[in-house]
Amino acid sequence: MSWVTTTVAVPKRRVACTSRSTTSKALFISEATVKTHLVHIYDKLGVDNRTRAVDRARARRII
Repeated sequence: MSWVTTTVAVPKRRVACTSRSTTSKALFISEATVKTHLVHIYDKLGVDNRTRAVDRARARRII
């Protein structure tokens, strides 16, 4: 799985309310990698948690 594919897949799985552990297992990556992707996504969206990230992404029609 490419970096771009993983970067897109992580937030989609998190929107579905899956845990970091479940997400990492489904994507065959470590939980630390999931966390790193989320930190970068939150930074790009200017938020600090999943709820705000989902709201901001929906407002921007990203998801």
